Order: sequence, then C-alpha cells, then structure tokens
Amino acid sequence: MFNLFILILPPLLAWIIHLFLHPEEMSWKKKAVFCIFYFVLVNSFTVTVSCIRGVQGLRFNDMTMSYKIKYLCMGCTWALVLPFFVGVLTGGGEGRQGLKKETGKFFHDIRMYTHYAIRSARADLRAEVSNAYLDWLWWLIEPVCMMLIYTVIFGVVFKASEPYFPVFIFIGLTMWSFFSRCISGSVNLIRGNKAIITKIYMPKFILLLSRMFVYAFKMMISFGVVGLMMLVFRVHLTVYILYMIPVLAVLFLFTFGLGSIFMHYGVYVNDLSYVVGIVLTMLMYLTGVFYDVAKRIPEPFGELMEKYNPVAFLISSMRGAVLYGQAPDGVLLGMWAVVSLVLISMGVVTIYRNENAYVKMI
Repeated sequence: MFNLFILILPPLLAWIIHLFLHPEEMSWKKKAVFCIFYFVLVNSFTVTVSCIRGVQGLRFNDMTMSYKIKYLCMGCTWALVLPFFVGVLTGGGEGRQGLKKETGKFFHDIRMYTHYAIRSARADLRAEVSNAYLDWLWWLIEPVCMMLIYTVIFGVVFKASEPYFPVFIFIGLTMWSFFSRCISGSVNLIRGNKAIITKIYMPKFILLLSRMFVYAFKMMISFGVVGLMMLVFRVHLTVYILYMIPVLAVLFLFTFGLGSIFMHYGVYVNDLSYVVGIVLTMLMYLTGVFYDVAKRIPEPFGELMEKYNPVAFLISSMRGAVLYGQAPDGVLLGMWAVVSLVLISMGVVTIYRNENAYVKMI
C-alpha cells in the first residue's frame, strides 16, 4: 500500500497545482489527460534522479523505509516545480506572455510599494511600544525570558546536552518565532486591514511584506543577543558564520511564499486561523526548536525530518554555521530556495487573480 502511495501522491500533487494555477474551465477529458501526463512525468524525473544517484534496478520491495521516504520527498519536490514549466509550455505564446506580464507586474509593485511597507513597519513598531514602560526593551526581554524557561525545562529537566545549549535554544526560538508569527498573522491580514483595502489600491501581498519587516527587525535584534551570548559562552567563530545570510534569505522567501497562500485562503475560510494555530503548535515540537531533531528522534526519521522539514533544516543549518563551524547542505539549501520561489509564484499569482474579490468578501 505504501509503495502505491509513493507512486500516486507526487503526481496527484502536481496535477492539483496545475489546476490551481490554471483555474479556467477544462473538460474532464483534458483533466484526465493531464493527470496521466503528470503520473508519467513526475515518476520519470524521480526515477531518473535515483538512477543518477546510483540506485540500480528500482524495486520498492527492496527499498529501506528511509529511502522510500526520501523517494517520496523527491517526488513531491518535482511535483511543486514541474507544473510551472508545463503550464508555460502548454500555454503557448499566451501562457508565456501571461507569465511575463505577471512577473513584470510583481517586480514593479515591489519597487513601487516597498517604501510604504518599510514605513508601515516602522509605524507598527512604534505603536507596539508606545504605551509600554520599558519601551523597546520588551523586544529583548521576551525572547530572553523564553530562552531561560526552555533552557531550564529541556536542559535541566530533560537533560539535553547539545554544546552551547542556551545559544542553541535561542537560535531556534528566534527563527521559529519569526516563521510562526508571520504565518499565523498572514491568515487574518486582509480582514484586519479592511479600512485600507476598501479605500485605496495596493497589492495585497505588500501587507504581508510589511508585517514580515516588523518580525524581521525583531529577529535581527535577537541575533544581536545571540552575538553577545556567543562571547559569554566563548563560541569559536569561523568563516562559516557567513552562511547565516543565505539561510536567513531562504527562511524569508519560504515564509513569504507560504504566508501569501494562507493570506489568500484566510479571506474565504474563517476557521483557518484555528487550524493554522494547531498545526504550528505541532510543528514547533517536530522542528527541533529545543533539541537536535536528527539525534533525538530515532533513525531514520530524525535525519529525514531535519532535511525535509524546511524550517527544521534552516534552523539546523544556522546552528551548524554559527556554533559548530559547519557549512549547510548546499543542494538542500538550493532545493528549498527553489521551492520557496515556487510558493511565492503560487501565492502572488493567486492574489493578483483574486484581489478584486477580496473587498466583497470582507
């Protein structure tokens, strides 16, 4: 049964994404043709990559569970990427022209409205601490207190033994906080900005970008604390610390792509915020915020969870680069960068095609 699941799930995901990107009316016959086409295409790409990596005579019954999961993850990755190229190729000149137009519009809007997003983020930051006695110090106090709490719980009670454990936890908390707050906040972002949306036009993803700038600023303050903690705990600095730049860039892109999709569906599904909250709580404990996923979860699932959970991979890569002088896996980092760009494309295209209907819904 699981072998059949491995063969069917990635093509089915690719087919759903294709229909999602091309919502125009399509006959059932044509949908069936695309379904069969993706079954052949996705599995062909996955088998080819497996053969290139040295797998001879692909037989599922002889595979270990670890490789089956890797094979499934590889197929799902192809399922995310291939529908974009298929849509452009099958759409002919009109498809390519539409893609070019939407891409040009996106970059034009980014140039035109980024200044507004930055000013809006500054205003939100000022308003957040305007009536607080400790002012901006809360941006330091909150993460530091959470770090101390989890250090005591996991370091003393559960006897975690990772080197530089307080810094280890603080890095995980900082990155997870940025991701979870952006995603949870994106769901009700359009409804929460009804006063702006109903009066002036702006690309709706700019609202998400502004919110992400707020949390990115707080994340940078927390990384300043990480720097001080590294001095206190005498962490040896290496040149690999420069890898924190591409790791944070991929985290930002992935969060923006996923957040833009949730922002769209949050307009139509009122209960989505509850679902997202539950899923984020579950993911927090599966991401290795407080422990090393690869070491604490039994093989092979721990290593697979660290590689194919993007946030877990990025947190682990950041810890390796900052604390232990280790370079991240370049192939996986590049793969998640591509997946992030795909998610951004899906989210932005969906928002462009539906933003006129948002006013009616809210």
